Amino acid sequence: EQSRINMALLASIGSMLAWRRGALLLWAAAFAAAAGCLADSNPCNASNTVSGGTSVVAYRKFNTDDAAACCSLCASQDQCGHFTFNPKKQPNCHLKGGPLRQQFDTKGAVSGPVVAPPPPPPPPPPSPPAKGVPNLVLLFPDQWRFDWAGFNQAPSGPIPLNVPTLKSLAAKGTRFSQAYVPAPVCAPSRSCLASGRQYDDAGVPSNFANDYPINQTTFYSVLRQHGYHTMTAGKDDLTKASQLGSRTKYDGCSICKDGDGLYHQAALGFADGFRYSGKMDVVDKPTPHDMYGFYLRNHTKLTEKGINVTAWDAHRACMGKDKADLCDANTFTEDMYEDDYTAQNAIALLRRRPKNVPFFLQVNFPGPHSPFLVTAKMHTSVSDGRVWPPAMDDPKRVTPGGTCASTNEPDGAATRCNYAAEIENLDRLFKTVLDEIESQDLLENTVVCVSSDHGEMLGDHGDTAKSKPWQASASVPLVCAGPGIKQQVIDRPVGTIDLGATFIDLAKAPLAPTMQTVSLVPLLRGDTSNSSYRAVVPSGLNNWRMVVQNMNGSSFKYICCKGDCPNPPSTAPKPVGGWTHMLVNVTADPFDMVDLVPKRPDIVSHLVNFLPAEYAKGCGKHCT
Repeated sequence: EQSRINMALLASIGSMLAWRRGALLLWAAAFAAAAGCLADSNPCNASNTVSGGTSVVAYRKFNTDDAAACCSLCASQDQCGHFTFNPKKQPNCHLKGGPLRQQFDTKGAVSGPVVAPPPPPPPPPPSPPAKGVPNLVLLFPDQWRFDWAGFNQAPSGPIPLNVPTLKSLAAKGTRFSQAYVPAPVCAPSRSCLASGRQYDDAGVPSNFANDYPINQTTFYSVLRQHGYHTMTAGKDDLTKASQLGSRTKYDGCSICKDGDGLYHQAALGFADGFRYSGKMDVVDKPTPHDMYGFYLRNHTKLTEKGINVTAWDAHRACMGKDKADLCDANTFTEDMYEDDYTAQNAIALLRRRPKNVPFFLQVNFPGPHSPFLVTAKMHTSVSDGRVWPPAMDDPKRVTPGGTCASTNEPDGAATRCNYAAEIENLDRLFKTVLDEIESQDLLENTVVCVSSDHGEMLGDHGDTAKSKPWQASASVPLVCAGPGIKQQVIDRPVGTIDLGATFIDLAKAPLAPTMQTVSLVPLLRGDTSNSSYRAVVPSGLNNWRMVVQNMNGSSFKYICCKGDCPNPPSTAPKPVGGWTHMLVNVTADPFDMVDLVPKRPDIVSHLVNFLPAEYAKGCGKHCT
């Protein structure tokens, strides 16, 4: 009987090859799914089952020998939530989307971290790689502020993070204590990095204005053109506005569909990838639209009360989008956690890459972005008596510090304890990715950089999230280690936008003519002279722009805002003539509490010249 079903399944899959890419993976996944469908006592075992109801329109129809084969086809599809099998109709097997019904708690899932078919093999690169170039890795968490990295000591007290992987990389390479993002919000910051262009020129002004302009060269495509196998895992947010094309019906991509992550992947310069949304974007609809959502939907969990639920329903419940009793320590676990899933996908990419060319891998971890939702195990790990410092200038305790008490359940409270738990879990995942590279005997020839797209206010100045010019929002960790990189700490300001030029430089390739990014390689190799890097580091978003420059050992940040600056420190000045400006010595005052404009007009008159023309005119005219 099993043989007959397998033969029927092969025949059915054969009819799908014209529309389903990645046929080999589908063949393997279908057999894994069939085993899941047939191994347990569920409706798939009944020869004449009609399941899922008839009110949902089928998105694919097939003829199969029986309900078991129809079930197997459904289980092999990342879009299929349930099916109907009716031997009196032709075609008799109808695959349908939507959430799984509870009676399908044992529906077979594609095993492993990968739920979408791989893209077709990329075309040969236009030119071979230069000789002796290293592999390149960027570990890139989301919303990770500068001082929560195990090194800096906040004025309010030490931050007792356990981050051995990051500290090991820093000890072997270069750590930048003052790294600034080009625009402190997800899509604009990542677009600046990808394009090597500053915020006003990168073409992505906000998270949901538009996707990355695919006619604009990325540093990924430059690496690809010069022989690198370029890979990405996680939430790169370069198609955030369209949610990987799902909101625009995959305009311009006839082969794209929900959950495959392929929308604009090749145009962005990636040869391979597993791309999906992050955090709240994953659960913004009742049914999955991205790869991670389908991964969750294809797995089931047993609640503490003994109820079978999909990991998708449990995840939405933990995110506050479904019944709270579906979220508990049994249903929200590390094997389903999005950062862990991202590390698994990065490892899958490393294992299936071509072995005869150098590679670039960017791992876009969704954490420690809010909400600070952690598993019971993660919460317990930081509820060990450690004291997390309070926020600065936060009388209302928006994001409280102090100690945490374990509840042995998932926790989504906006606490510094949970933010720490996400960071420590990320450090563990960094190691799993690096261990895979080492197992392939490649770590000695791999440059690894760790940074983030922006910070997190975490209660400072009574505020949360990002998008402001204050240090907690605009400054992030930055560590690079690998062959040729000096062991050192650099305290001058640098920009994360310059990671693009750095990777291109390490690949011995030229910058694209449109790029404004500057290589950090001279600094990484020990040349810390002012002539080796840009004079000022700019950043901006919405109604503000700023520049940072080191002067005689101190770094001064000059901020110019149209109207009020967003959620300012309690000590910030008020607008004058429609403009607000502020000067901060961030070396002495890393939390923006002291405005030096009245005391240092000489520095103000110097730095205002580096602002975009409109801001230079506004703050120069009205605020001198």
